Amino acid sequence: MDFFRRLRIGIRCATLLIVVAAILTGCGGTSTGAAASVPGVSNDTITIGAVLDTTGPLKVICAPILAGDQLYFNKINAAGGINGRKIKLVQVSDGGDSTRTKDAVRQLFEQDNAFALFQVCGSGNANVAESYTNAKGIPFVDPIGGGSKFTDANGKALPWVWMTQPNYGDEGHVLGYYVASKLHAKTAGFFYEDDVLGLQQKTTLNESLQKNGAQLLTSVGYNATQTDFTAAVQTLKAAHPDVIVLNGLPGPTASFIAAATSQGYHPPMGYVANYPMADNSWAKVLGPAGTGTYVSGYTSTATPVGQEYLQATSSDAVFSAYKFYGYINAKIFTDALNKAGKSLTRDSLRNALDHDFNNYDTGFGPSLTWTPDQHGGVSDFMFLQIKNAQLTPASDFIKAAQVWP
Repeated sequence: MDFFRRLRIGIRCATLLIVVAAILTGCGGTSTGAAASVPGVSNDTITIGAVLDTTGPLKVICAPILAGDQLYFNKINAAGGINGRKIKLVQVSDGGDSTRTKDAVRQLFEQDNAFALFQVCGSGNANVAESYTNAKGIPFVDPIGGGSKFTDANGKALPWVWMTQPNYGDEGHVLGYYVASKLHAKTAGFFYEDDVLGLQQKTTLNESLQKNGAQLLTSVGYNATQTDFTAAVQTLKAAHPDVIVLNGLPGPTASFIAAATSQGYHPPMGYVANYPMADNSWAKVLGPAGTGTYVSGYTSTATPVGQEYLQATSSDAVFSAYKFYGYINAKIFTDALNKAGKSLTRDSLRNALDHDFNNYDTGFGPSLTWTPDQHGGVSDFMFLQIKNAQLTPASDFIKAAQVWP
């Protein structure tokens, strides 16, 4: 009898303890319950994911971007983090291959338990990532690529995607304006990556050239993995354009200029390249053949944040626009996490991104505005020119809305 009596008392006590624990948890009586319910968020850490190619053809862009990300996050963590939480960046490389991007994203959220996605390198790669994150209500901030999707087929903002950089359509309008109105070219040729990266810009460049009294004579598309540009040079040369506009990535565009140089060809008014080439590493690869080339860009270091970055990287052998890109976008994302509050959830981050970035000072020149209906990036551009294998400012910022329509 004593045994069974003690057993009944033990069961009642255990039940009471379970009920008390449940009540305390529901009332916030534990210090870890709330954080544990949010993927990637603990009492002392926020885990965020990134898909940045550090092993393949996009490494020249993505590796320095990652270095810039880490530089800024390290600074924030050293100062105590965001509301007492340190930022943990988990980076996976997809080798620049969009067929591997979805598996990389799955790893981040199904194995590494990331809270949000910060950066996927490459427009096509970012669009693959978006198809996974948007459907699951996972915040995706800073797709790296001006052809990245941030609206649906009806032009409505995708609810979980926020761009920081400009789209290539806006840039195409500014490129056409600058070529015709500032360089006073009457005709242009266009060398472009024949996919999402170049097709949108092909349309808007042509529109803008026509509006400003110039003409797009011919355009030649290329495959991202193409290495022989002999025929492309011949086609563009035969059209006799005043200037050739280059669209795409640093490797193929540099190879095109090298092929043209080897054939003794140089457009009368030279080349104008779009913003993926706005880095001194591209100018260095071009060598003397790049002298005088104009490049579109949208960031300036003549700001307090820019000067802070230059001081932090004073030991770097050369300024990297890609590394600066990582630094300034890590700042934007960190500001969003801070605005989302201590009780961080994916919904609170979305609310902050949609409502607390009105005419936001990016720290690199242009302002940024996000609303529930607008998730596009900045739309101001400046032009640089290669002199002595270095990019030097050649214009002030030009707002896309001022030149189109």
